[in-house]
Amino acid sequence: MDCSNESPAIIPKYHLIEKCHRSKLGITARANFTSLTSCKRLALQKRALALNFSPQEAFNTSEPIEYTCEVLKCAESMGGLSLTNDTRYDYYSIYAKPIPNVNSTCVPATGMFYLLPKKLNYTQAQAQCRNISAVLADVTSEQRTDVLAQVLASASVHSAYVGMKRDNSSTIYKNNGAALECITYRAWAPGHPKRNSNISCVALTRNRMWKTSACEENYQALCELIPGGPYKTGSIFASRLRNGVEKTRAQEEDKVN
Repeated sequence: MDCSNESPAIIPKYHLIEKCHRSKLGITARANFTSLTSCKRLALQKRALALNFSPQEAFNTSEPIEYTCEVLKCAESMGGLSLTNDTRYDYYSIYAKPIPNVNSTCVPATGMFYLLPKKLNYTQAQAQCRNISAVLADVTSEQRTDVLAQVLASASVHSAYVGMKRDNSSTIYKNNGAALECITYRAWAPGHPKRNSNISCVALTRNRMWKTSACEENYQALCELIPGGPYKTGSIFASRLRNGVEKTRAQEEDKVN
């Protein structure tokens, strides 16, 4: 088995979401940088999903700034419920297009995930994930299997489709085309994987195990959101009531332009 062709990891980009706003979703590291590039570099090192950065023009504010760069464990979802007005900072996220669904689950240092509420067959689940700019979740590490099984347990869901499937041969592949034989971690339930050619799709159980299933079986599915951008101005607050009072600075700038 040639394991040299696995797709390289995509380095996420941090997109400006809201000026004069600061997120409070959990700070994993702080630093003093004059450069946004340096703050983004720290965020990548910490595998942060978002960051707050204080640009130089904010240094003249009456309120002191202890740290100009705050890198965050999680990213805001639709509605920006943890975003607060703060003229000293701008908020950036790797999830800018689209903004994650408000019911998405954040796994720090890993990503944002969405559990499809309706049971579907494997093909339908793949399509539903694509519709929200996501793929079926990768569970090919102990950390991912453990935390995503906890997501299922918290939702009282026994099993959900994830991103593994057997091809016409006996080889099981991940979403990115990498063969499972190229990965050392395994979490098969007793008696799995089934060798029957008709049982070729994989589900994760809330008991932290993988099981094979007929692809026509209906399960819920775990979608893993794909980072992307650029940001569509104003979309993070799309779920908030627009009564003419609460408007973001970005929206005001749009009116001026």
